Amino acid sequence: DRKTNNTNLAILSSHNFSDPFNEPIKYGAKVAELLNMLGDGKILVQRYGDILDGKRTWQHELSRSNVKPTLPDAVAGDITSALPYRTMINILNFIEALNVVVPGFAGTETLLYAPEVKFYSNKVELSTEFETNIKNLYCLGDASGWTRGLMMSSLMGVRMGQILGKKDTPNKVWGHT
Repeated sequence: DRKTNNTNLAILSSHNFSDPFNEPIKYGAKVAELLNMLGDGKILVQRYGDILDGKRTWQHELSRSNVKPTLPDAVAGDITSALPYRTMINILNFIEALNVVVPGFAGTETLLYAPEVKFYSNKVELSTEFETNIKNLYCLGDASGWTRGLMMSSLMGVRMGQILGKKDTPNKVWGHT
């Protein structure tokens, strides 16, 4: 059962800051704060064509669009007023690249929502078998800092299962007697 004709995906833009800056979490929180301020605490939605035209999306324009927002509380606005330049360029480049593979993806009525700000921890030092510097302590998925999202985390879990399946592990670890 489809609830909508729309398809969605998240476009993430990572940033690695250089010295002397060392407050990436605070930076991301400020960007999210700006977006929330512009939307009066609600999610902003903007048409891709309006971004390319350098203008905000207005509610009356959005209501006449062929592509309707599926997030009922989202308000029409201008996400480019809050997202940093590098972030916007990364998003625009991704959309244009995906449009080569999925023609029409970069349609003028394609909708972008913001904010979606994710914070990732530093990468944990791991052996090739995902063991930390503490014996028998393993770290997987996003918590390890090595993956971003369900697919990569799932693959890491599958690989860990393969590794543990080959280990000569005492039965008590597995809960068997």
